[in-house]
Amino acid sequence: MSFVPSPPKSRHWTFTAVATAIASPAIAWGVDRSYRSVDRCLRAHGQQISDSEADIPDACSGISALLALVALIAIVYVAATAITGLCVGVAEGRHRRGFGHRRWFAVTVVGLAAPWALATYAAGYGIGRLVPPPPVDRAWAEGRDAAHRLLDFLSLGGKPGAVLAPGFLTEEPVYLDARLHYARHYGSTVTYNQTSAVAFGSAGFVAGALVANAIGNSSAKSRAERLARPQWREQQLTRVVLTPTRTWCYASGRWLSFDHAAVMEYHLDHQGVVLIFANSEPLRLSGPAAWAHAVLFGYFRFGAQSLASAPFLMPVRTTRAPASASQSPVTSAATPPVAGR
Repeated sequence: MSFVPSPPKSRHWTFTAVATAIASPAIAWGVDRSYRSVDRCLRAHGQQISDSEADIPDACSGISALLALVALIAIVYVAATAITGLCVGVAEGRHRRGFGHRRWFAVTVVGLAAPWALATYAAGYGIGRLVPPPPVDRAWAEGRDAAHRLLDFLSLGGKPGAVLAPGFLTEEPVYLDARLHYARHYGSTVTYNQTSAVAFGSAGFVAGALVANAIGNSSAKSRAERLARPQWREQQLTRVVLTPTRTWCYASGRWLSFDHAAVMEYHLDHQGVVLIFANSEPLRLSGPAAWAHAVLFGYFRFGAQSLASAPFLMPVRTTRAPASASQSPVTSAATPPVAGR
């Protein structure tokens, strides 16, 4: 089982499709039903709803006010969805995402249920494509480029250089001293309270109170189960130090040591690395320096000959940054990368 977190999936199109498919027909039905009721009431009093100067009889004032309220809700709904569609379209167009995240079924449902929202989304998407994309965080690109150059350098027979680790005392040399996001994967025990409701009154009131109490207990149980299930915990930005045999993490006010020889699985993705042990909770380190950690881990654990074949280093070998791709192996070897902060 891999503990590498899957890429985040966009669900807002699915939510929008479901919401508009329910809300649009409901609001349209409410407007139509209220309109017909007002029209029948006015006709019964010898008037027509199309007459702008007609006086609303007292008998029709209630349903007339209801029609006005429903019409206001419809106007607000149309305006809100149109503005939301425009804003989302501009944002997704600027980030160069696929139209509707290429969720064509959801897009079709939104187009049928709220065509004005899809139209404003399309207009905003076109505007967003004309706007320069937001600046890319260069720290990630530089971290991956450093990992590429480090891999090339070590593969050609180079030796990693030790770095200074101020305040960190160890008998082994330090080859990486960086700030990374730290997390551990495990379950927990969560307690929750169950309530018992005692209601007096009519049968409807008692039934409603019991249903509300049951819903509250079910919600509390679901929340406790969600908090108790295995998940990434202790998430924090911390200092990470790598030596030839261990990875040290300063977490929760103390230094934690992770023996490289005890690592049973090592995973690397676009965000960071995950170390899985036999007798300890999995460790996740994410950040720009995580790929350099993977290269150094492979070098010290399996030797330089493994850098060209280690499965967990496949993303480093196959994904090349422009800066490192333009350098020859000789240039990379002549200017060894610094593996520190």
